Amino acid sequence: MVRRGLVRCGVAVVALATALAVAPTVPVPANSPAAAVELFPTTVPTAVPIVRTIPVLNPVPDGARAMDPTSKAEAATVWDLPAGSMVFNPVSGRHEVIDPSVAQQAVLFGDSQSSGIRGMKGIDTWVEAGLAARGYKVRFLGAPGTGYVASSPSGMNYLDAVSSGRVVLPYGKPALVVVQGGGNDAAQGVSDAQILANADGLLRELKASYPNSKFLFIGILSRGGASGGRRSQVDTLLAGFAKGNGVNFLSPSDWLTRYGTATTMIDGVHLTASGHKGLSKVLADQLAAMHFDGPAH
Repeated sequence: MVRRGLVRCGVAVVALATALAVAPTVPVPANSPAAAVELFPTTVPTAVPIVRTIPVLNPVPDGARAMDPTSKAEAATVWDLPAGSMVFNPVSGRHEVIDPSVAQQAVLFGDSQSSGIRGMKGIDTWVEAGLAARGYKVRFLGAPGTGYVASSPSGMNYLDAVSSGRVVLPYGKPALVVVQGGGNDAAQGVSDAQILANADGLLRELKASYPNSKFLFIGILSRGGASGGRRSQVDTLLAGFAKGNGVNFLSPSDWLTRYGTATTMIDGVHLTASGHKGLSKVLADQLAAMHFDGPAH
């Protein structure tokens, strides 16, 4: 009934493929990301023009329906738009995509440790599988070879991908926002200053879209200590950044030696399938110890 009414009233529903904006005219509660849709025309064919707007009372899908307090009927909200529709978020200054499952998601930025390479699927990597084991539906937005500053033919660095709009964030409140990486920055000789500057910019961008979501930064998988070289140094750098910004941080910098997975590698950086499986359990246990419990757990 609501969707039929939306079409009848001429709502600007914008498919993801067209990348057009939905007019931001409805006020949003202060504790949720600001975005809105024009739910009703500003005039009707009567002698006296009527302006009617309905607040977005259901900013995150939770199984309930928002109600129009004036009529006690179901109110139209952004969640009445089809999945894949775009809405403009004036706080972030970006168009974001409607996904009804956003409240169950862990939005993940990462490199090949998360995406997988050489036939390894993302869902089977130690990062994605570990998050899934804790009850999160993982939405991966990174790419192999990327990082805080590092880019590759597969994608831009995390900050540029978000700020340019190349990566489209889901609208709403994800259960968790995860940033994993730094290994490619270490490999490419990126300076501490550059890494910190882009990490700060990325956190600001993500906080603009997700002010009320939980955040977790995951460092760099390595052998630890002096054996870890620049990878361990960047991991320590990111740990300090996270602490200074009140963000949870999980360091896997010595996991290859601590959990005996150094022998389960296809090269000096990437794990075999058995290595991923073993460390996914380690990650899940670490997340549990940090009280990260996904909606499906």
